[in-house]
Amino acid sequence: MADAAPGTNATHARAGEVRGPVRVSWGLRLRYALASLVFFLGYRVFGLRRAVIRGNLERSFPDRSDAERRQIRREFIRRQSQVLAEIDYARRMPADEFRQRVRLIDATGVLAASRQIVIVGAHQCNFEWLLLRLSLELGAGMVCLYKPLRGPGERYFHELRTRFGSRLLPSKSVTKELGTIRNARALGLVADQVPRTSPERHWTNFLRQPTAFFKGPERLARLMRAQVVYVCMRRLERGEYEVTLEPLTTAEERKLPPGTIMERYARVLERDIDADPAGWWWSHKRWKIKAPEPGATDEESSETAGG
Repeated sequence: MADAAPGTNATHARAGEVRGPVRVSWGLRLRYALASLVFFLGYRVFGLRRAVIRGNLERSFPDRSDAERRQIRREFIRRQSQVLAEIDYARRMPADEFRQRVRLIDATGVLAASRQIVIVGAHQCNFEWLLLRLSLELGAGMVCLYKPLRGPGERYFHELRTRFGSRLLPSKSVTKELGTIRNARALGLVADQVPRTSPERHWTNFLRQPTAFFKGPERLARLMRAQVVYVCMRRLERGEYEVTLEPLTTAEERKLPPGTIMERYARVLERDIDADPAGWWWSHKRWKIKAPEPGATDEESSETAGG
């Protein structure tokens, strides 16, 4: 086995922790209650993003009944309220409790190896807890690409996301910070966002409809000569998750055809969404970009008013 990289807890990462009883937290329970009220008023009473959520579900699950899609929508809203409560609770949650609440499974030992990795996640389950849990293993060796927020929210989330040592790098600063990226033990990013500003996109059939993806993870992996690893986050019960690291590339795959990695990413993410539809972020306008006509370029694709 390769030597563990600096800042990596190889024992936890390879074997995964044995789940013991998670302590009862009245602070978290209070946050659940308050967030549930906020989301009930926002989504159920005032209809926040109702049309977007319904449209996304109708296009993604055309074979499901109206009742099934309605149940997914209600469960999604309920879970989103819980995620909001968990994010705020994470500001003070002890590291040991994090390890209890988010079990990490790394069967192939990618965190314990010395090779650089590009970690690709998604808006599935609680992705803020996902970042923090990985930070417990990688510390300052993990650099995360992100889009800075405006106003006081930026300071709030910056302090939260860097709590266990990980570093944040604005996605627009990638070309200026190539040295930081090349020296990172791991580069993390959420790869299921709408590629509005990217001139080149990978198009594929995702959730039963044409969908565009960033090509960034592939390019960054080539730049770093890194392995690409997908993080599958699964909800076990309220306040408890399981994270599995799944390599999308191997050491032998030196030169893959363009689009191969993003196609693999789309397939494993689609698998996870189909298995747990309520866990994905249905309230964002994921399909704003319309697929280009046959023979046209990515630049000729356009945005639509749909979800």
